[in-house]
Amino acid sequence: MEHLRSTRAEINLDNLKHNIGVLRRELGPDVEPMAIIKADCYGHGAVIMMEYMMKYGLRYFGVASLNEAMELRRFHKDGEILVLGLSPDNLLHYGVENNITQACCSLRQAQVLSRCSTAEKPAKIQIKVDTGMHRLGFPPTEESMDIVAQIAKLPNLDLVGIFSHLALETHDDDYRQWKLFQQFIDGCEARGVHFPLKSICDGIATIRYPEMRYNMVRPGSFFYGFNPHLDCLKPLMQLKSEIVHLQLLPAGEGLGYGLDDAADHDRVIATLPFGYVDGVPRAMSHYQGWTAVKGVKCPFVGLLCMDQAMIDVSDVPGVAIGDEVVVFSHETVAMTYPEGAKISNFNRNGLQAALPRRVPKVYFENGREVAYRDYLFDKE
Repeated sequence: MEHLRSTRAEINLDNLKHNIGVLRRELGPDVEPMAIIKADCYGHGAVIMMEYMMKYGLRYFGVASLNEAMELRRFHKDGEILVLGLSPDNLLHYGVENNITQACCSLRQAQVLSRCSTAEKPAKIQIKVDTGMHRLGFPPTEESMDIVAQIAKLPNLDLVGIFSHLALETHDDDYRQWKLFQQFIDGCEARGVHFPLKSICDGIATIRYPEMRYNMVRPGSFFYGFNPHLDCLKPLMQLKSEIVHLQLLPAGEGLGYGLDDAADHDRVIATLPFGYVDGVPRAMSHYQGWTAVKGVKCPFVGLLCMDQAMIDVSDVPGVAIGDEVVVFSHETVAMTYPEGAKISNFNRNGLQAALPRRVPKVYFENGREVAYRDYLFDKE
């Protein structure tokens, strides 16, 4: 497909394969990874990423909401998908009809699922336990254990697992949560309930607490190149664009909304065809953020607009319209995503996931483009 926009995210699938290999070696054969690909796979494009994750040996995938799961199932008939959040009762039947596992933390919800499923097409569920974050889940009480035992006896339910999540505040807090989780599992098993899959670790906890891995872990940003306990991971995504306009700005002239950032010398200013709605926060304005052009660090000048931005390219030799501009990268003098997150006082995962669907994604394997996705022209 012809690329219809020069601003694009480039995804290195070789680095994805490398990161999966790192995790597999760390886990060994007895622990199954579930790749968390919510928020459009942290901005990397969930549909294509799931395809290549399955190619590289992953079988389990986690998303935040039912509509995310439905999009993936629309394109992929294989792969186990878990909705980590709760779906409204009136929508639960979609999960059953599309072989999607759903989190469960109430008897009412389990009863609804039981009624809208059949022996031939059972509802897959995982029990969610609230061990301390107080977002979702059964409280770790004897009463909850009794309810889970009731759920396990409902017809047409396939109880495939149980999970919780660590707050990752302090070592003592994490161990307290783990103990509560294990006590809950023990109490349910004493009531005759069996959980094929058990998990409490995200990517950080997977490396920090090997003893808590059970037989499943749920990394997210680990796959995309980031973990505070490992320096061997490789980031996947770069954000790139090109120069569409050049002008010589005389000394004393400001630019953009507010006519800001005047200088006491002439400058060469390049206009770029992206703005703050394209995954580059407005906090990058006024020399706070920068790009790379021909290996030269070029700061943003003026206030980022919604659809356009300006950079100072005065130091770039032979600069020309059409030159590539690298915004985020781990390979050049451009900002890395962690640097961009620090500048904008934002979470790194959130910064990557903020990449809008109007920015196309280009996928490379063995140095060759193998996939391209522009959601504005998406077809089943």
